[in-house]
Order: sequence, then C-alpha cells, then structure tokens
Amino acid sequence: MTSGDPRTDLPVVSVCANEAAFRDRIAGVLAEAGHAVLSQSATGEQLLASCNGTVPTCVVLAADQPSRAAFETVRLVRSQLGRVSAVLVCRQAGVADVRRALELGVEGIVLLSELEKALPAVVVAVCAGQVSAPAGHRRAVRPRALTTREKQILLLVVSGLTNSQIAAELFLAESTVKSHLSSAFGKLAVSSRSEAVAVILDPERGPGLGIGRVSPEPVRVSTG
Repeated sequence: MTSGDPRTDLPVVSVCANEAAFRDRIAGVLAEAGHAVLSQSATGEQLLASCNGTVPTCVVLAADQPSRAAFETVRLVRSQLGRVSAVLVCRQAGVADVRRALELGVEGIVLLSELEKALPAVVVAVCAGQVSAPAGHRRAVRPRALTTREKQILLLVVSGLTNSQIAAELFLAESTVKSHLSSAFGKLAVSSRSEAVAVILDPERGPGLGIGRVSPEPVRVSTG
C-alpha cells in the first residue's frame, strides 16, 4: 500500500458520512483548499473498499454529534489501515462530547458552522500530530483529573457494588458517594454507571484513568 500524494504535500483524505449532501460539502471544502480527496463513502466498510490499495492520510467523518457509531468507524478503519488521522465534523457538540471524542481517538473536531474556514487547517494539524478542538471547547483537550476518592468509588462500581454498599465499604454517607459519582461522571463524559464501567474497561481509555492503581481498601474519613 502507498500513503500520501506525490503531487502535493497536503494530506490525502477519505470522507465518510451517511448523508450525501454532507459528504459532498466536506469533499468540496477539502478540494477547494487543495487536499486530494481519495474517496467519499457512507460507511466505514465502503470507505475501506474504496481505498484501492492507497492509504489516506486522514479520514474525515460526519455526524449530527459525536456518537458511538462514529468512534466505531474510526476503530474499523484503523484496524485495516493503521493509525490514520481522524477528524469528526458534527452539527453540534458540547464540551463533554468533544472530550469523549478526543479520548476515543478522534484527533480533531470541527463544527459544521465553522466547516469552510476550519476543516482544511484542522486536517493539516492532526496529520502533523496535533489535537484540535473548537475554540469554545478548549477545556475538553485537558479534562479534569479524577480524585483519589473518585477512583476508589469507580473501582467499586466496576466491582458491582451499589451506592449503599460503597458507602459502607468506604465509611461514607451514601449522599457523599452520589456526589463523588456525579463529579466523576462529568469528568468521564458519561451519564450512567454502565457507561462509566464501559469507559474504565475500555483498553484505550481505561489505563489512562489510573483507577486500577488505587487501593480499594476502606479509609475512614469524615462524612461531611
């Protein structure tokens, strides 16, 4: 397989979006900026089939907002093509959405409202090893770290304990456990215990959280 385009130093891009109009707009913006658009496809499988032996430098995906389907497409493409750069174009995204996308391996996020002025530059940046997020979402690039107590509680959540059981284990009030969980959920960009467990057990995201390195042993503290 070959990578890159001998006619230009700009990245070679494959576009993947379910909506044809979305694909055409993205491809048009990239072509206007001088990028070589290798292919346009509706699914990750079609993208792989359209490569014809050439590996794109970057894959640009589109979705209404960061979603599991988009992340699964990134994983599928990388499982076959290696570590190609990935940019997600979405109609809307909150800080938590952007943080989750970056943690799951998307290097760049572009809002549809900023497509024309931002996408070509973001593609170049991520292909150069940078991470890019919309200006209003910068704090998503550096997510807040989990506290030791939050890690302890999450470890017990993974073990299957209920809030009341965790409270008893750590000598805390159940309301305190709920408060710590709420804070941890926000940092992990999840909204439920099952989603939190999925993140912690994810081989890409989980190890960086440091949850497996904390002691689950109870530490007697004030419940205030």
